[in-house]
Order: sequence, then structure tokens, then C-alpha cells
Amino acid sequence: MIEIKNLYKGYGQNPVLKDLSLQVEKGSIHGLIGRNGSGKTTLIKCLTRIYQQDRGSIRVCGEEIYDNPNIKSRIGYVADRNEYFPNYRIYEMVDLYEELYPGFVREDFNDYNEAMDLDDRMLIKQLSKGQKMRLAIILNLSIHPDVLILDEPTEGLDVIAKRQVMDFIIQEVEEREMTVFITSHHLEELENFCDSITMIQDGKITGHGSVDEMKETVTKIQAVMRKGVPHGFDQWKGVLHYSNVGSIYTIVWKHFDEEKEEALRMAGAELIEEIPISLEEIFLYENRRQEGA
Repeated sequence: MIEIKNLYKGYGQNPVLKDLSLQVEKGSIHGLIGRNGSGKTTLIKCLTRIYQQDRGSIRVCGEEIYDNPNIKSRIGYVADRNEYFPNYRIYEMVDLYEELYPGFVREDFNDYNEAMDLDDRMLIKQLSKGQKMRLAIILNLSIHPDVLILDEPTEGLDVIAKRQVMDFIIQEVEEREMTVFITSHHLEELENFCDSITMIQDGKITGHGSVDEMKETVTKIQAVMRKGVPHGFDQWKGVLHYSNVGSIYTIVWKHFDEEKEEALRMAGAELIEEIPISLEEIFLYENRRQEGA
């Protein structure tokens, strides 16, 4: 559904996206995570044709998106800040979307808005950040896009609105096989929402796969080490982080296997036990490793 090949985008002599390649399957929810300045926003803006890439290709539904109105009309985009015409009223924005997008269904917008509870007579400039986000999401869902691109879509939303929005999106994915491409700093939300994740740093992909696959590559263990860890333990291959409370050590280890477990036992470890690790922890320790921290 989304196919990105050898994408390069720079500003002057400063590269931002460095020959990045990525594929997102139809009917899936794909998350993009990375620190500020990693290239996430630039990638989103290339996908939505706000920016034009310098090299490489972006295809949606098998077609290049550049200068392709047909494909653009099948892509919904919710930005992190949705600054619509400030002097329009909500019902005028609905009229505009109905005119611009052939797939827009006013009745569906009204159904969504029963939950979002927006007064369609309100001026856009009167809306709070959260209300603007709710409006943007249900406007774009109502065009029934093949691809929905979301940039920090839960910013400004309360807990109830977040849950409603997520349910709306999941319903569209299940019923119509809509493809979702989402970026967010709230990694705990993405962990429970996404089918797959791409981790990006300094314009390059540093991790990619399902949440379960990413968790399989990084293991968090606890071990009793009465004599402490050996000298230079932090330089052992794959060790991303360790800490201790007394003789109980918590170790985050990339590609932990039987050979590494045996080496740990030889170093004096007892009662080695694997414990759950979150996507946020994987992101944190992978970034530290990439940065040499």
C-alpha cells in the first residue's frame, strides 16, 4: 500500500532522510518513532507531498503520488497542528471537504460528531487545540481514505476522546482495510495500537518489525549476582544497559541467547529470569546505543 524506496531529502548540504526504504502493508497500522530531529516530520511531509523528495520514490496504491490528484484524494492527513481557515465555521469546513473529496460522506461525519460533540456553528478560531484535533480526525475519516497519515494525533485529546478516536480508526481498518501511518511520542499508545513499528534515527531506519518482533530482539532480565558484574561488563556484546539494587541486577540485552546466558552464569549469575520490556524501553536503550551513550 505504501512503498518508499531509497528516499533522500536534504536542506542545502544537510541530509535529513538518507536513502530510506520502507513498505507498509494494506490494512495495517504502522507506527513511526524517533527523537525530535530524527526525520519523522520530514518523512510525513514527503508522504503528503508538502515536501518533494530529492531522490527516491514514494508509491501509494501502486502509483507515484507526485502530481497525482487521484491518489492525493485517497490520502487523509491529520497534522500535529491543524490550522484551518480561522474564520470558517465547522459546517463550512464540512462543505469544503465534501467539495474537495469525492469519498466524503456527510452522514458519517455527523455520526462521528455525535461522539466528538462539536458545535458545527463554532468558528475554527474559537476551537481549542483538542477540538481542532477532533475535527481534523473526523473530517479525514469521513473521506474514507485508503491511507490515513497521522502526526501526533492524540495531542490535546482527553482520555475519553483518545479512546473514541482509536476505536473509530480501528473500525475503518477492520471494515475497509484502511492503511494507517502514525507517528507519536506516546509510545505506550503505539505499542497497543500498531501492527508494526519503524524506528528512525538521524534519517536512517534503526529498527523495523511488529511490536512482538522488536521485543524478541531486545531482552530484559533480572539476575542475582552476589559478587557484582565483571569488569568491563558494559562492553559485552549486546549489553544495552544494566543497573542494580544490591545483588539484584537488571540487564537489557540485545540478541540475548543461550550462549550469552551461559557466559552470564560463568560470571556468577544466579536465578536468571526474563521480565517484560516495553516499546518505550527498547526505544530508549536503542537510541542510547546508537549515540554511544
